[in-house]
Amino acid sequence: MIRSLILAFSVVSAFIALPVMAADWPTRPVTLYIGYKPGGGTDTVGRVFAKVLGRELGQQVNVVNKPGAGGGVASMSVARAKPDGYTLLMNPSSSITANPHVTKKVRVKPEDYEYAGMLTAYQPGLVAPIGAPFNTFDEFIAHAKKNPGLKYAALNPFARMTMQVIAKQKGIDVDIVPVKGGSGMLAVVLGGQVDLAYSGGIHSRHPTKIKGIVPLTSERQPGMPGVPTLAEQGVPVEANAMTTVLAPKGTPDAIMDKLAAAMKVASEDPTIHDISKKTQFPLFYRTRSEALAEMQKQWKAYKSVVDATGFKAK
Repeated sequence: MIRSLILAFSVVSAFIALPVMAADWPTRPVTLYIGYKPGGGTDTVGRVFAKVLGRELGQQVNVVNKPGAGGGVASMSVARAKPDGYTLLMNPSSSITANPHVTKKVRVKPEDYEYAGMLTAYQPGLVAPIGAPFNTFDEFIAHAKKNPGLKYAALNPFARMTMQVIAKQKGIDVDIVPVKGGSGMLAVVLGGQVDLAYSGGIHSRHPTKIKGIVPLTSERQPGMPGVPTLAEQGVPVEANAMTTVLAPKGTPDAIMDKLAAAMKVASEDPTIHDISKKTQFPLFYRTRSEALAEMQKQWKAYKSVVDATGFKAK
């Protein structure tokens, strides 16, 4: 009898303590995981955001880089973390919406998290050396039909699938050259070793040497003003990615609301605006509910491309 009373009291106490703890949060430093190495665009934006977040929360926010599997290692680590608000993630949305469709070991989905919101957008697109004999997507297709075997740099499986969809629809023959990440893509484009490449957005740092051919986002990009997206030009491929702040599923709403309020402030902060311009990641602020809706939309869009090519996750 006494043991049962003690157990019941413990359960009730736990439920009472949770909202109290959430109301007081944070009472110690918070860890913000970033799924990429230091120095890249995601890390650069994340570190500036961490300072703003720490200021708003009144506690230090420590950035921990946890690279691997295109952000998937960090995504899975945070999904398994205790939902107490002290372990957060800032990653491209695509690390959750795209990677699980192509990599078996990345076992996460949008519903595995609570969302504080989105802050900036990546600018993926198809790009070419500045001297390439075409400037638009239609011109590339016409050039490819006259010159079978053009070389295309693919930095990940989705980049490969993008060209497979294009080649099948447009009836062109393109040689796909695998490269390692953005640095590998830059090397072959700047070296003139390929005719076209998939870029996650890093090409914008070399405007005198690399030109954008077509945006891969669902909306037109500031870096390619007036250029219709690939989807607008009749090819059903969209590759959206936004810097997204997440917490493990089950993190109390009181904590998530505080995070969301801090993100709103960050979206208006001059330091965030400055780093947005420097990294060429335009602002793309989204609320908690808007972020979840965007994640679900992206999940379906990436899956449709994977299904169209018959690709099986490895």
